[in-house]
Amino acid sequence: MKKKLTIALAGNANVGKSVIFNQLTGLHQHIGNWPGKTVEKAEGTLHFKGYEIDVIDLPGIYSLSTFSLEEIISREYIAFEKPDLVINVVDASVLERNLFFTLQLVELETPLVIALNQIDMAQKKGIKIDHEKLSEILGVPVVPTIAIRGYGIYDLLKTAVETIEKKTANPSRIRYGKEIEERIEKIASLLEEKNLPYPPRWTAIKLLEGDEKIREEVKKIDPKILNLAQELAREIEEIHGHSCSTVITSERYEAAGRIAREVQKIQPISKRPLSQRLHDLTTNKVLGYPIMFSVVLLIFYGIFTFGDYTSTYIGDFLYGFEPLFDQIIRDHILKEIVWNGVIEAVIAGVTIALPYIVPFYFILYILEDSGYLSRVAFLMDIVMHKIGLHGKAFIPVMLAYGCNVPACLGCRIMETERERLLASFVVTLIPCAATTVVVLGLVGKFVGIEWAILLYAIDLVIIFLL
Repeated sequence: MKKKLTIALAGNANVGKSVIFNQLTGLHQHIGNWPGKTVEKAEGTLHFKGYEIDVIDLPGIYSLSTFSLEEIISREYIAFEKPDLVINVVDASVLERNLFFTLQLVELETPLVIALNQIDMAQKKGIKIDHEKLSEILGVPVVPTIAIRGYGIYDLLKTAVETIEKKTANPSRIRYGKEIEERIEKIASLLEEKNLPYPPRWTAIKLLEGDEKIREEVKKIDPKILNLAQELAREIEEIHGHSCSTVITSERYEAAGRIAREVQKIQPISKRPLSQRLHDLTTNKVLGYPIMFSVVLLIFYGIFTFGDYTSTYIGDFLYGFEPLFDQIIRDHILKEIVWNGVIEAVIAGVTIALPYIVPFYFILYILEDSGYLSRVAFLMDIVMHKIGLHGKAFIPVMLAYGCNVPACLGCRIMETERERLLASFVVTLIPCAATTVVVLGLVGKFVGIEWAILLYAIDLVIIFLL
């Protein structure tokens, strides 16, 4: 009987975590939701050196605070489910930014291996990273990878299993300023006697940062410790003139920057990579918007041209079986019930939705995989925030003017439950192509075109007011 291991993949969004997950698990995976949540859960299995390994792809997050549902899920999974190992996927091309999250995993004292991903992108930017030195500083194994090509995946898996077997991952402790360290130690010493699922030092840091969930848990066990932590946090605020959470966050960023400077060398490059030039072009304040609107129009044209053609073709093909159906079922009433009541409903569902949803998801995958979706979000973020939405909501919102169904499904690209809910609510209010025909056609004919335009305008105003 094979021994079972559990490995969790954790890291920032868009660092190649899902690519590593796919490389490790192949087709042996299934997608669902976390229990009681709307956040997607990806889980897969693989067999390696006599082990059956469950791989969990945690949501892409930037900290272990409790500001979003994804952060709560990741933190509670690591703390309560206690996987045998966490693989922290790090983008080598922006090492300092990613190390901020890595240092929080180190503080959580979880068995850790770092996948230093996208080293090819880092090299194109002239960045060379000494992964052995990084491993020495952090006290955990570091494996260079290029996930999209499969480079380093075997070494990563081998290192992960060896680390679990030998229990060699002993993350180094990150030291803060003297006044913070003294107060962390004071709180941690009291917490060591308590039965908490989190490490005492990490809990002490979170109490000083004002983490609400940790405060609630400590209050249940010993309110005196919570009162002491609040008093010590106020002392730090008086010393620095900023909130305690801001001071700790700043020192953590400083530590991440210091480590990044120690392990990486940046060399000037004679020619900028094509990807960087495309990035500059697509985010340009002058050229970025025309490019974006051209892409959106192309998406509209492509989806609805393909959808109309495919819908007509599938409908004609399926309705071609009606004469055969007439020969099989002679009874008129039974035919009305089965054909008109059941089969035509299925045909309508297939021809109305699928021809538009399938190409939409295919195009959405290309946009997200190429990185262009994040550029669109960057360009439209200010505008979309004025109506309470994230920049990424621009694609579903625009698509809703054609059809609300793929637009609602497209809201899954939002990163938090709140953003998904808001975007879904808004796109259902947007008049789709069919609604527009009814409003401008029927209302215009029987009431007057000026009333039709006014009604349409009121609908748009309501969307923006919401």
